[in-house]
Amino acid sequence: MALVTSKEILVPARQKGYGVGAFNCVNLEYVRAVLDTAVALHSPVIIAVTPGAAKYSGWVGFPAAIRAMAQAASVPVCLHLDHGSSTEEVEKALRAGFTSVMIDASHLPLGENIALTRRVVEMAHAAGVSVEGELGEIGGQEEHVESAGVLTDPEAVPGFVEATGLDVLAASFGSVHQKAARDAVLDLERLERIARATFLPLVLHGGSGVPFPTVQQAIARGVAKINVGTELQRTFTRTLRETLSAHPAEWDVRKLLGPSVKALGQAVRERLEVFGSVDQA
Repeated sequence: MALVTSKEILVPARQKGYGVGAFNCVNLEYVRAVLDTAVALHSPVIIAVTPGAAKYSGWVGFPAAIRAMAQAASVPVCLHLDHGSSTEEVEKALRAGFTSVMIDASHLPLGENIALTRRVVEMAHAAGVSVEGELGEIGGQEEHVESAGVLTDPEAVPGFVEATGLDVLAASFGSVHQKAARDAVLDLERLERIARATFLPLVLHGGSGVPFPTVQQAIARGVAKINVGTELQRTFTRTLRETLSAHPAEWDVRKLLGPSVKALGQAVRERLEVFGSVDQA
């Protein structure tokens, strides 16, 4: 199946009341686990790649491999640049065939955030690619940006959406990036007000640290995209350590990484079932 934009996946999700997982992938083992699970569950899915992951695995080869794997899948797949911080990074993603990009200008003053987001929208829309922008600042650290967090002002949402022309809105309402414990407390009343202020699909960043029942409450209030990264990293690494400890003489990397791929698939399955996207492809 051909790759699709995030807008093509997320607009139906918000309208029908389910969430789509955006899983941050750093290598092809991650991609394989995510895609195989999404296909098995007949779920749309978003493969998210940060600039750091693209630098590590390659801005050319890694996206090309993801595109080939996605096109062989039988479900809608979006290849998304997560937390792009500049037009240069967005340009790299567009050249590499990403079908969705995020420009994270949330750390800038509002006027500069709007200007940069608008510029990226113009670039991406000319290439038929969807754009996610951020209003407010989600706490924690993602890539090289660290923030204490600034909650999104619902009254500022309509103006931001109109001025930028973006397709998907990342808002700050209590989640935190790179949070290991699943105990984040979301401001659901604020989320409701944000959702009433725009028809756009909303994004929950820092999804690894939010309890499953709370994630479902957020989906019921307009969240259509849930980012999951930290949980995948911890699952893969924890399983790899266990495998190395249990088989210290093993040298076949396939046998060493196989259990981690399987564990990732189980984590992705659990998330897709919680998000309600099973059989939505």
